[in-house]
Amino acid sequence: MSENKISILSEKFENEKTGEQVEGITIIVDGKLKSMLDIIIEKEGGYNNYTELIKDLMFAGINQFVEKYKE
Repeated sequence: MSENKISILSEKFENEKTGEQVEGITIIVDGKLKSMLDIIIEKEGGYNNYTELIKDLMFAGINQFVEKYKE
């Protein structure tokens, strides 16, 4: 069994302005994920919390994916 696990919880919310159902997620920062994020925070600096770092990591990953599949 792999040690590379991440716990993500999902909930549905209603956008008050549009009435649209949207998905909200909660990422549990624990175990190996926490250790990796702690190393990045230590090496990079400039991050005050996991939320800021995860946001930047997600956008970097999405941008990399988009670049890979651009026509």
